[in-house]
Amino acid sequence: MNASADQIQFTPYDEERFDKNRLFGRTGYLFTIPGSFPEDTPTYLNVTDWEMAVYRKHGEWEVRDANGEQRVWAVAPTRREAAGLAFHGIARKRRYSAADIANARHLNGLETVPPYQVEVTDNVTLVLSSQAIGILQRIEPADEGPASYRVIHPDGGTSFTIQAGAEVTLHSLQTGLLHIRCGCDVDAHGYYEHETEALAYIREQLNTWSVCPKSPGIPAAEDQQSEDEDQAADAG
Repeated sequence: MNASADQIQFTPYDEERFDKNRLFGRTGYLFTIPGSFPEDTPTYLNVTDWEMAVYRKHGEWEVRDANGEQRVWAVAPTRREAAGLAFHGIARKRRYSAADIANARHLNGLETVPPYQVEVTDNVTLVLSSQAIGILQRIEPADEGPASYRVIHPDGGTSFTIQAGAEVTLHSLQTGLLHIRCGCDVDAHGYYEHETEALAYIREQLNTWSVCPKSPGIPAAEDQQSEDEDQAADAG
């Protein structure tokens, strides 16, 4: 993420927010530094979003993170300047940390970043009944009786309703990509050092998947089949 002081959104807080914690001003403003900031650090090192507090103290504006170390990240004459300095300070710390981790991996004989990354590209829920199959859009509660599922046909088209009942089931489907040393910077759901580990995760979590076309290394064709495909081949 590219962030600047001009893009920071401030939300006021009152004396109840920090419950007499004297580290923070009794009133002030909250803002967020995304866990993906700065964008030039590897995504596998992303952390949770940080909530920050900026408040008046000793005639200036002070910034602390509200959930972690609760350390002072910046002090400045204006609120926006203090928040901007906090962004810069945290970016510097995260870049140094990323460099240290990359160096430690290298010293331990590992690649700079985990070479296998599993990305979930789509996640849908199918509503299955004896009359129809649809992709779930939303659940519509009823004043009386069972709820209804608003769905669309798997091939597209207008939406329709399937009423919930004992004969109606829900089935989740996940599709994804396996990235292998391709350089794609994705928000992956899993990072692995070895192909066998990545494939084990894929077989357990994904219904269908493919290898990123930018990947220089591709698993054997038999490894790319799902277990259902293997069983169908054996049955044939």
